[in-house]
Amino acid sequence: MTEVFSQDAQREAAFRFLENDEVKEGEIRRCVREAGAGRCSPAPFAFVAVDQTSLTITDRTRSKGLGMVGTRAFCAQGLQVMSAVAITPDGTPQGLVGQSYWTRQRTGKRKKETRKKRKVEDKETHYWLDVIEQARTALGKTAPTTRPWFQLDRAGDSWPILQLAANSNFWLTVRASWNRRLQRTDDQLQTYLWDTMEKCQPLGRYSQDVPDGDGRTARSATVEVRAHRVTLDLLTQPSERRIQADLWAVFARECRTTPAGEDPLEWMLLTNHPASTFANARLVVFGYTQRWRIEEFHRVWKTGACRVEETQLRDRDRVVRWAVILAAVAMRIVRMTYRSRHHPDCPATDEFSRPEVEAIVRLARPKGHQPRTMPTMGDVVLWLANLGGYTGKSSGGPPGAIVLARGLRRIEPLVDVLIAEGKM
Repeated sequence: MTEVFSQDAQREAAFRFLENDEVKEGEIRRCVREAGAGRCSPAPFAFVAVDQTSLTITDRTRSKGLGMVGTRAFCAQGLQVMSAVAITPDGTPQGLVGQSYWTRQRTGKRKKETRKKRKVEDKETHYWLDVIEQARTALGKTAPTTRPWFQLDRAGDSWPILQLAANSNFWLTVRASWNRRLQRTDDQLQTYLWDTMEKCQPLGRYSQDVPDGDGRTARSATVEVRAHRVTLDLLTQPSERRIQADLWAVFARECRTTPAGEDPLEWMLLTNHPASTFANARLVVFGYTQRWRIEEFHRVWKTGACRVEETQLRDRDRVVRWAVILAAVAMRIVRMTYRSRHHPDCPATDEFSRPEVEAIVRLARPKGHQPRTMPTMGDVVLWLANLGGYTGKSSGGPPGAIVLARGLRRIEPLVDVLIAEGKM
């Protein structure tokens, strides 16, 4: 807080806002998700990446109303968070369209049999369902012609999610975590998901650029795609009643390009989006690859530009209000970073207000810029990054979140002056 607001009056106002019990964080979250959903219009559909993370908050006296984060043996204090990020079909992350916060309480070790007897609403599974409903409602209100297509990782592979996918008119893709059994007739042997997909004929192959990473070599991978309509035989809990879910399974696996000693790329995806053709199956895989945009958001929000976990606010509700505001800021930085790299020639006003553009131009004083002409997105982001300390060295890569956040803080006083003077 003290780093974001340097002036006494601003800082006092910010603390009063966050400490005011009449300010409901639920209303702040509603505004954030409706704004994010509105940016998706008029796209025919939007990928919606849903994922869970945790915020570790310092609470040495255990007085902030937080819960357990981490393992039972080495636990810290903090909050659990489920978020949903909307991404338009061209890959642009547009904003948060859902978010829920909750705390885990330290309890005795639960036995597997005890967990099975708990209802869905008593498990953390219901937070997946809650955030999906938040996103669906926000898109329905502010982008009614945009169809949501939810993207979930392995943690979302549960029978309530799969049942929802089978019975919904929106699209949903989840990466399979279990080799689930399939429905069979009386005269058939029991069949399972992976074995069935291994026997399917490939629909085709495509090339996928793979960046280097921990235990992974950069390469152009050849990926083979299979797709098949399956009926999952699901066991509900705690009723232990069997239900069926008709879905498409899309199996994408690297072939012939895996370096020695590494595992091949492999995704087993369950979806209610039709995947009978190679083009449709590839679209399912592409949609799932957009899920990593939410990982970018988590990085900027938690450890990058916003550093939400460093807050020293002394109450859970205040922490959540501040976290929601910083989440909106983090999403804006993620969005402008993506646009500057992938759509550098679009007008800067697609992302920045005119006072912001004018403030950046006045402070950066870029060579060659013609007055009264609107610069491009790529130029303005570069100038903003330069104001934040970007060196432009080739080894450092394009401007990132931290220098952009510094630049935004630097232009803020001038933006306020331009607005107050009514010159923009």
